[in-house]
Amino acid sequence: MSTGAVAIVFHHDYRTLSFPNNRLREVGQRIIVGEQLTCTGIVNVVLCSNYKIRKLNREYRGIDRVTDVLTFEFHDPDLLGEIYISLQRAAVQARKYGFSYAEEVERLFVHGFFHLLGYKHDTIAARLEMEQHEARYCCLDARG
Repeated sequence: MSTGAVAIVFHHDYRTLSFPNNRLREVGQRIIVGEQLTCTGIVNVVLCSNYKIRKLNREYRGIDRVTDVLTFEFHDPDLLGEIYISLQRAAVQARKYGFSYAEEVERLFVHGFFHLLGYKHDTIAARLEMEQHEARYCCLDARG
């Protein structure tokens, strides 16, 4: 099965912490090929601050607190969706769970990408299914 042409575009809204786009782009391409995606379009990945992600969480989910990753799926043939990752939150969680900063940002990207593909974790069965898919693409071991 051939894969679609999905472009992953990065936006850095928080310059205090950075992350190399190539690492996430490679993981994204592994997901596209591994999951045999046939869709086309753009996935915007916004690497942002706690302030930005809290504002989005409050505005779109009615939850007034910081979260680590938010995904917005669009029903547009050109724009598949957007993944927002709080780099500040990723740094804190990496220390808390014993991962490197790079591993945690990668984990959040994979998690957000699978939300974009329609996976949820609102039940135990759905969470386990999503985690099985994520584990195929994350560099993490079973520490957290």
